[in-house]
Amino acid sequence: MRASFTSAGSLALGALLAVGCGHPARAPDGGSAIDAGRDAAAVDAAGDLDAGPAVRDTGPAFTRPTRIVAMFVFTPVHVAPRRDSPNVGYLRAGSVVDVVEGPVGRETCPVHRGHPEGGWYRIRDGGFVCVGGSMAMPYPQRGFVAERPADLDASLPYPYAINYGQTMMYRRLPTASDLREFEPWRFQRPGGDASAEGGAPSAAPDAGAPTPAPARTAARDAGRPTLDDLRGERGGPVIRRLLSGMYVALDRVVRDRDLGERYWHTQSGGYVREGRLSPMRSWPTFRGFALDEQHTLPVAFMVSEQGWDYLVSPTGRGVSAHRRMARLTGVFLSNDPPIVRGTQTWYRTTDGRAVHARSVRRALLEAPPAGVGPTDRWVDVDLDEQVLTAYEGPRPVYVTLVSSGRRDDRHPERNFETPAGSFRVQAKHVTNTMDGDTAADGPYSIEDVPWVQYFEGSYALHAAFWHGYYGWRMSHGCVNLSPFDGRWLFFWTLPSLPVGWHGVYAGPGRPGTLVRLRHSRANAREVGRPVGAARATTVRP
Repeated sequence: MRASFTSAGSLALGALLAVGCGHPARAPDGGSAIDAGRDAAAVDAAGDLDAGPAVRDTGPAFTRPTRIVAMFVFTPVHVAPRRDSPNVGYLRAGSVVDVVEGPVGRETCPVHRGHPEGGWYRIRDGGFVCVGGSMAMPYPQRGFVAERPADLDASLPYPYAINYGQTMMYRRLPTASDLREFEPWRFQRPGGDASAEGGAPSAAPDAGAPTPAPARTAARDAGRPTLDDLRGERGGPVIRRLLSGMYVALDRVVRDRDLGERYWHTQSGGYVREGRLSPMRSWPTFRGFALDEQHTLPVAFMVSEQGWDYLVSPTGRGVSAHRRMARLTGVFLSNDPPIVRGTQTWYRTTDGRAVHARSVRRALLEAPPAGVGPTDRWVDVDLDEQVLTAYEGPRPVYVTLVSSGRRDDRHPERNFETPAGSFRVQAKHVTNTMDGDTAADGPYSIEDVPWVQYFEGSYALHAAFWHGYYGWRMSHGCVNLSPFDGRWLFFWTLPSLPVGWHGVYAGPGRPGTLVRLRHSRANAREVGRPVGAARATTVRP
């Protein structure tokens, strides 16, 4: 597990934990304006930049820019105009923000020589950005082409694709010699002999095929690769090797005119051969309920794949199956006592029908924790019922299903339970790459997981588009929401994301929303888990 983003003061998302759904991977080094392995100080030492004292330039007159554009994949926003001051958030390459004041100095802000406008600028919504060097420039900036911007109005901010087989992600479009070195199988003739020099590469016929069971067993006995094993050499043409089941966020298709091949340029700046990726055409559309005085708790959601809607007898003591109820269907429950027959229980709905207790997850009204004001926002997560409710003081405003960490009491290496307790949102990211190595599942990686809100170390609330089994424990420790619900919660909680920013950190004057995670049934074991849910938990944060 790895991370490179830190917030003001004590927040360190790179803290290593025994379990967790994953945390920010180190900054990608494939497509930014400056190689991610070289920081501003290193560039300055090479003679490209000037980090002079905080004085005005004596060069040609200039007009102070009213807007700036981020050039680097992670462009920090500092509390004060110094690089060693804490971060309040960050911009992503291509983000454009308004300038309020500046330049206010140049100390510790390396800028390109010949840029008299360089220095620290205060941007709208607070914080300072180093402008004129590798991080940010006046907007517009000629010759700079950023990746596809995040669509903040959509359930998923980027298009995504899943990788099949073993695939190379390159730092640039690969040359023929690169392909021969890193993908030699593409130059093999059917008989196994190498093709003639200069021959066009061919597809690997078995590269994307499922590995036979004996081969999988042998690979497991030999030990799984780790994320470090998959990473290419620093500064080399390969960023990393992708395994089946890993996801990437897409930017655009680029055609290699020399070799006649097409590559996806990813949001992380890499290049992956088009045929190796399968773009997502659909994703879960489930969403919870917005609540008001007429539509409020209690609420139930169907999580069984064999659920029924029941008719209640005139006496109110009997029920009869009426029709199938689709999984993830939500119903409002009445406050009438449930119907009990032996060991079976049915909850009454507001439309006079009933649902079986074992087939649904139920959200009940909860009192605010101590210290919560009458309008304070807070989030309640019931880890047994797998439901999340957003409150403003005592009033529930939204309810939905979630998927928290998987539980396995018999195999500790497979136990990824989400911790119970009261926390606060510490950092929010429009997207954040999550990866890790687990003894049970091996390495996993999902680039640009959407709507991420860290509340404790590597544990976060975030959207999950790779499964739709909300209501069941599915993750490596995080709390999964549907894409729609993840976006709704992201923009509802505090701290608010300033316009143009990609991430924001809680801190003094920017408190994070309270998140309470609890067990309503003493951490009861799940019963009736769908077969499909078990198949969908192979490599998931």
